[in-house]
This record gives sequence, C-alpha cells and structure tokens, in this order.
Amino acid sequence: MNKTLPQYVIHALLFLVALFAGCSARTPLRFPPDSSPSPVPPTPPLRVDSDSVIPWASEEPVLLVVDKTCRTLNLYRYGQLVKSYPVVFGRKPGRKLYEGDLRTPTGLYMIIAKDHHRRWSRFMLLDYPTGQDVRRYWQHVSAGTVPKRGDGYPGVGGEIGIHGTDKESLNQVGINWTLGCISLFNLDVQEVYAFVSSGTLVYIKD
Repeated sequence: MNKTLPQYVIHALLFLVALFAGCSARTPLRFPPDSSPSPVPPTPPLRVDSDSVIPWASEEPVLLVVDKTCRTLNLYRYGQLVKSYPVVFGRKPGRKLYEGDLRTPTGLYMIIAKDHHRRWSRFMLLDYPTGQDVRRYWQHVSAGTVPKRGDGYPGVGGEIGIHGTDKESLNQVGINWTLGCISLFNLDVQEVYAFVSSGTLVYIKD
C-alpha cells in the first residue's frame, strides 16, 4: 500500500534540492588584483628591407642585392627573394671612391672569381672598379676631393669582395670592421657561395 508523503516534507525536499543546486552553480568570489597588470607594448611592424620580387631579374638564375641601410644581403633566384642574410661593411660609411678609404662600393657589379679562403672561409671577388667607378674617381681627383699621398694620389682601389669573417663577435653586434668588403657569418657565406658563380650580378645600394 503506497503512502503519500506529507506536504510539508515534499516542500522541505524541494527547498534542499534548490539550495544545493544554487551552491554548485554559484560564481566564486573574485578579489581584485594587488596591482593593475602592466600594459602590453605594441609590436613594432616588421621592417621590409627588400622587394619579394624583382621583375627585371626574372631571367637571372641568381642575383644578390646588398642593402647598406638595412645591413642585409638578399639572395634572389629568377627574381624571387629566397633568403636574407645579415652583413657588415667597410669601417667608414659612404660610397667607395679611392684605395684605403675603408668604404664599401655602391653600384651594379659582377662576381668574377670565387674560392675557399683560409681566413674568411669563402671569398667572392667583385669586378670593382668598373668603368663608372674609374670615371667618378678622376672627376673627384680633378675636383680636389681625393686626398694626396706624398707626391700623388691613391689609386681607385680593388680586391673588393664578399667573404666570411674571422671576427664573428663583431658581426654579431653589427660592427663594420672590413676594409671595404662585405662580410657575412661563415655558415651564411658558405650557403651563398654554393648558389653563385662567375657572372652572378651583385647590386649594392645605399
């Protein structure tokens, strides 16, 4: 025989169910932090130091673009940017003019020889000075802006190339230490060396 629970018992059970259900769903207390969180600094935009595509180089198997301002050597294959490498330059800023001025040339050049190097791992010789460099040199001699050495003037210079480093600590902090050449880390110069050949164009820009 079924017995009906008294009405007050049913009400008490319903109250307990509602009470415990409310506790389980109750939002925990949140205390304010001891201090407001520091604002997150904005992320600076990435600097684009070279075009990803160079249309005029679309038929060049390899092209090197050296950017003095961004301090990079960018390797292109058929006009498409493949990789960018950090580099350092001659000890003095500006465009090379004469022998011993410790500056790196600016202009369009060509690799005319390449070889392993005991001191700098790899060396890629450029065809500096070009005819344009020679004409510019004599214009400055005529203008008196090339300093005299003894009874004459220093020559236009030469033996400019792309090579590795025996001073990696200086390359790491971006110190320009060469006599006018372009220096990469040794692992990087070995990688670039494998891509280029005699006749590869090298465009150096300020």
